[in-house]
Amino acid sequence: MGMPDVTQELKGFVSDMLGCIHTALPGKVVSYNADRGEADVLPFGKFKKPDGNVIDYPRISGVPVLSLQGAAQGAVIAYPIKEGDECLLLFTEQPLDIWRTGAATSTDLSFDLTNAVAIVGLFAKASHVAKEAAKRDAVIIDRNGARIMLLPNNSVAIVANVTIRGSLSVSGGINSGELNLDSHTHVSSEPGRNTGGPI
Repeated sequence: MGMPDVTQELKGFVSDMLGCIHTALPGKVVSYNADRGEADVLPFGKFKKPDGNVIDYPRISGVPVLSLQGAAQGAVIAYPIKEGDECLLLFTEQPLDIWRTGAATSTDLSFDLTNAVAIVGLFAKASHVAKEAAKRDAVIIDRNGARIMLLPNNSVAIVANVTIRGSLSVSGGINSGELNLDSHTHVSSEPGRNTGGPI
């Protein structure tokens, strides 16, 4: 066997090995278990088996889903995850069992399809809310048009019905349309007179 043949064999070997290493793929949520924080997901695309056959990626079950949380889970930003939501799948270099349960495994699952974590929110199409946030230079939390906007002029705009459970403290004036709650008056029961401002 000459040098070109050896080189070709090595290239084929390396290519076959790399074909078994998965790093990241876009995917789609098939179902979501909120109690466990896990999703069944279907990666987009196809892959080549060692025998050369090209097949669709299989459905992956029990994939942990990233949630925005910290402070020992005392601070959380949560949103609903639905069937059909798109995501980014990351395939880890160590078995997830060690991290999740402390149970070691003797099986080599480095970058294996079964060793996935999902980041929900990577969609093929751009979000109109994200485009508006870029245009306004704002942070927008939106749910079907009900929204909170943190604007670059140090103000907050709320477009929604608001329910407050607990006390509300205000420093500064309160205006509701043309009504200033700090200085408004009412018509007095005495004809031709108004009440004084709020105390």
